[in-house]
Amino acid sequence: MRIILTLFLFLSFQLQAEELISSSDVELIISNFKSDSLSNNVIDKNIQIGANTNISIEFGITSKGNGGIELPGIFLLRLYDMHGDLSYFKDGLLNNELIDINSDGYKDILLWGTAIKSDDDGNNLGEVSVLAVLVYSPKDKVYKILRKSEEIDIYIDE
Repeated sequence: MRIILTLFLFLSFQLQAEELISSSDVELIISNFKSDSLSNNVIDKNIQIGANTNISIEFGITSKGNGGIELPGIFLLRLYDMHGDLSYFKDGLLNNELIDINSDGYKDILLWGTAIKSDDDGNNLGEVSVLAVLVYSPKDKVYKILRKSEEIDIYIDE
């Protein structure tokens, strides 16, 4: 997996990549967080992923410290996790980029980072590198999972 991650990271530095969700987006939500109001705990973005192709996303963080977005074809992509359960992401937010991985003219999604794992009793089991790659299918107009670590929750539309 390290070879694949290294290759994707090399590509992201060589190509024009942009963050899907930034740490400042997370800070904005947390600074305005209200436990009794879901509307203040989200941000909306409109992102151009290809020529004449835009997607709207809503990123939110729950009171438990989980955060995710909905994408075409993806019901929930969790890229923020500070909830200390069986695994959570170091620093909360996974590194994330919109980048055209397969050179088809559409921005795909690359997520990577570190998950901290524990057992049911709360004992620390250590850290593990995590990676997810979602590729946009212009034919189907949805994102499809190319690769993902088990620690990254991705629920697809069915």
